Amino acid sequence: MELRERKTQATLKEKITDHYRNRDFSPQKKDVGKLGVMFFWGMTISLFFEAQFVLIPYLYSGWHMIGMILLAFFTLFGTFINWMGMFTGSTGNVDKDSMKKHFPDATETPKGWKFCPTCQVDAPPRSFHCSHCNACILKRDHHCFFSNSCIGFYNQRFFILYIVYMVWGNIWALYLQITYLSEVYPLDSYFELFSFFPAVTIVQFLLGKLAMLNAILMIHIALCAICLCAALFFLFFETILMFKGMTSYESQRTGPIYDQGILNNIRSVFGPVKTIPLQIICPLFPVDQQNDGCIWENTRIKSH
Repeated sequence: MELRERKTQATLKEKITDHYRNRDFSPQKKDVGKLGVMFFWGMTISLFFEAQFVLIPYLYSGWHMIGMILLAFFTLFGTFINWMGMFTGSTGNVDKDSMKKHFPDATETPKGWKFCPTCQVDAPPRSFHCSHCNACILKRDHHCFFSNSCIGFYNQRFFILYIVYMVWGNIWALYLQITYLSEVYPLDSYFELFSFFPAVTIVQFLLGKLAMLNAILMIHIALCAICLCAALFFLFFETILMFKGMTSYESQRTGPIYDQGILNNIRSVFGPVKTIPLQIICPLFPVDQQNDGCIWENTRIKSH
């Protein structure tokens, strides 16, 4: 009897086979976000250690080296805090209490609000459902690839400051990398500039014509240049949207229908304008946005 029962039990090999046979290997939205997070951390950590243990000690000495090391820690701290502000900070998920707080006696969806059948809540103006987060987000701007989280009312300031640190960090990294390579691997002709293309770099390394450290630096230069161009574009785009009081969704569909003037639009994101320099230096600086992301005045209707 015991032998018959053992024969009917699946072996470990059969369980593993069934697991992978029934598994869905099609790309999922959440997996794309994970790649962005991995890329961010891979680039950030590798650039930090590269600067700390290779570039700065080679290029500087004495107090200059100490200053550069502290600057590297400051850049890492600001980048990390702003990224965490996007990743774990409150984006402003819409819940059932959002409507009750402003319309305690309402029995139907208030004017300008909309019912989300997925979340089963009444969502305020400017909020939209994110299929990645599976939630309605207050003043949803977009879903960030590098943090795998939505950028909304409460964490938009972290996103903009994160871009500022990305611009600064990549410019500084490129300066250190190019200065170092110009000394240890000087180019004899313009033709050798092709060595900085990742595919050419890898081939030269495999052929033994390029040291591993120099090859890594050249690949980092290409990646930093791409990240810098992307960061500059997003910084310009987000600044324009903030000045006009729009989200990326509204810029393509409705236009600036909630424009309260440049200063008020900035306050809606950063709080008092005079605190912005402090927020750049210390992203943990508390702010008062003077709003909860639920009530917005349609200035286009008001003007008519």
